[in-house]
Amino acid sequence: MPRSNNTPVEWNRSLDVTEAEESVLVEMVGFFNDMGWINDDSQDAYDTLVDKICEPSPFDYTPQEVKS
Repeated sequence: MPRSNNTPVEWNRSLDVTEAEESVLVEMVGFFNDMGWINDDSQDAYDTLVDKICEPSPFDYTPQEVKS
């Protein structure tokens, strides 16, 4: 069944991050939580992003072998 042109679309982006990069994101969230978020218009998006960063599911992770 074809999609109606009147149906809203939400674009999602998947990012692969390392544990070190995730740690940086958690530090950034800690800073903004301490200082306060900077944009009331995007507070809801900030809150859902914080949940994704700080409360990940074990299924969010994909193990990959690394060459040493």
